[in-house]
Amino acid sequence: MAGVNSSNLTTALDELTWADRDAATTGSKTRGSSELGKEEFLKLLVTQLQNQDPLNPQSDTEFISQLAQFSSLEQMSNLNSAFANSSAYSMVGKEVIVQEIDSAGRVTEVQGTVDFVEIRNGEAYLSINGKSYSMDDLVMVMDTYYAVQAYLPSIEQQTLDYDAENSRPVKVRINLGKNGYEASSVAVVINGQIIDKDYLSYSDGVLTISPEILNKLGTGSYYVGFYFDDPFSTTITDKVVLNIKNDNPATEEPEEPDAEDPENSEAVNPDEVIPDDDTEENGETGEVEGEA
Repeated sequence: MAGVNSSNLTTALDELTWADRDAATTGSKTRGSSELGKEEFLKLLVTQLQNQDPLNPQSDTEFISQLAQFSSLEQMSNLNSAFANSSAYSMVGKEVIVQEIDSAGRVTEVQGTVDFVEIRNGEAYLSINGKSYSMDDLVMVMDTYYAVQAYLPSIEQQTLDYDAENSRPVKVRINLGKNGYEASSVAVVINGQIIDKDYLSYSDGVLTISPEILNKLGTGSYYVGFYFDDPFSTTITDKVVLNIKNDNPATEEPEEPDAEDPENSEAVNPDEVIPDDDTEENGETGEVEGEA
């Protein structure tokens, strides 16, 4: 630049560099040594004006050009800031991962849901698990379902064998979930039929299927379906294959209804009782008397 004392300008640049280094040692956010922001640009411009050669001052044209560059830089900076803040607002409700650095320089990752976003001194901060993190600390944004997949009920790939001659229970390893996404119950379906809970038992991650129900299935391979009641209603139908060897599957014979069994008799509506002939002849009403 014409008419500028190069030694004084070099000194000013050194001061800016050392100021950036001092800010870095105190933990303040900096743009890095290879980038200059609008504040640094303004300091350079003021230093240039203060150190002009009186015998060869800077021309108005060059001064106005530099001011225009400064204005353009400021507008770009404001636009970037507005865009960053707008992006931060869209993080609310999202599952994210942020990094934090302790005093010893160790980096740890924190995962959680963004509760709200606040702007402090033009910088966006995300509130995660009751603590604020700068938008600059954000390293990953995840879909809610993707983020909780590790907590949902799951079943690993398994191939199980059952021989009707041995009649041993079949045991399936299942995971009911955790961290608030666990299931409290699961329905099991084999060959399109829901297995009654009387034939199932669960303990320590193992679901046991009784031989009594398996003996009703003929020889063949069957996929076992699992339907959990977790918040996402997880359904798994392609992980467990059951190979059954049974040449004489048991068949259920329909039981004849017992007239004396109240469970097998149809319910009678007292209002629809029709008196028999003897009742009509004796003039009785057919009402049942209760104890006084």
